[in-house]
Amino acid sequence: MRSLSIENVRVFDPGRGIDAAGRTVRIEGGLIASLDARPGPADRRIDGRGLLLAPGLVDLRAHFSEPGDSTKETIASGVRAAARGGFTSVVLMPTTSPSIDRVEVVELILSRARAAGPTRVLPAGAVSVGREGERLSEMAKLASAGCVAFTDADRAIRDSQLLRYALEASLDLGAPIISHAEDELLSLGGVMHEGIVSTKLGLRGAPGTAEAVGVARDLAIAGLTRARLHLGHVSTAEAVTLIRQAKDRGLKVTAEVSPLHLALTDEAVLGYETNAKVFPPLRPRGDVDAMISGLADGTIDAVASDHRPETAIGKNAEFDVATPGAIALEATLGVVLRLVREGRLTLHRAIAVLTRGPADVLGRADLGRLTEGGPADMVLIDPTAEWLFGPMDIASRSANTPLLGRPMLGRTLLTVADGQITWERAE
Repeated sequence: MRSLSIENVRVFDPGRGIDAAGRTVRIEGGLIASLDARPGPADRRIDGRGLLLAPGLVDLRAHFSEPGDSTKETIASGVRAAARGGFTSVVLMPTTSPSIDRVEVVELILSRARAAGPTRVLPAGAVSVGREGERLSEMAKLASAGCVAFTDADRAIRDSQLLRYALEASLDLGAPIISHAEDELLSLGGVMHEGIVSTKLGLRGAPGTAEAVGVARDLAIAGLTRARLHLGHVSTAEAVTLIRQAKDRGLKVTAEVSPLHLALTDEAVLGYETNAKVFPPLRPRGDVDAMISGLADGTIDAVASDHRPETAIGKNAEFDVATPGAIALEATLGVVLRLVREGRLTLHRAIAVLTRGPADVLGRADLGRLTEGGPADMVLIDPTAEWLFGPMDIASRSANTPLLGRPMLGRTLLTVADGQITWERAE
């Protein structure tokens, strides 16, 4: 398909301040030829009446398990899940085996990503070798090979001096440090949030204060180095308050929240539901409300899927030993747009935290925006479609999610990456 015309559509791009109905968008040769063309001949024409055309969604946190355990997810199956959810760019966490701490692993991932299709898979390099928190990785070499950020993923960097060195190194690389902020000694052994529900179930809890202590330390070191710090998958009201104060002081800090921490409370664990065992753990209603408020007022910059496939074996176990994690790429948009219907977010903010927000965290002006002459990365959305998330909506190789049966708002009808259709709803 050389040309595609989407007609009578509402073009909606918070990154460029565009909200225009009745537009005809024309794609030619993989690029956006026009955002306001006259209807005319094309290899394919789509009627976008009543629909929303937004920039391709950008995800800051996904785990694809390749190289490593491809029974959970491969890069190919991961990008299929991403496309179904409307994502055209995905940051891959270094929770691979081996970790993304050497150039050869970066090259392997990028090679397999190219074979999987046009969806952008953006590797995040490990801050420390093997994510073990002892020796700094060769960040400059990893950045040259294609790493867009550095993180030890779901492991806190315990050594404050190592975090300082990483932040200082990032200043020259133009790539942010993504921190998992947690005092692991304070939360050691906790399998869910410490509170009323954990007491009722007799499960060992991890206090939300462990996250707040980690956030406070990481912010202090970021202030010392004056480097960019991105706080990954924050989940507590205390963390939101600290981030808001840091931004008011002028620190270069950004933050993300996962869709599960917007949609569910720790009560989802009742019945020892292992699919609701995630990391960081689901929190009480007060924390969830703080996440949504922080997202609405700009304290939190992005929603990141934290898509983490796990096998049935890993989940069909006693809660204490079950593997934490949940898939979410296919459901993230539906969770966020549901908040619009509930009056918790504006439509502008909802689309921004999935497009411009994550792109700005990465310092990538070429992502999360619709630009004439630029890459045709976009998603066509039915913003009023109400649906229940079910097994047939899952494109991932795994099916571990507590969102099954949850009401969603907003359907992805078409995803286009680099001018190629990567997902289209059959009906």
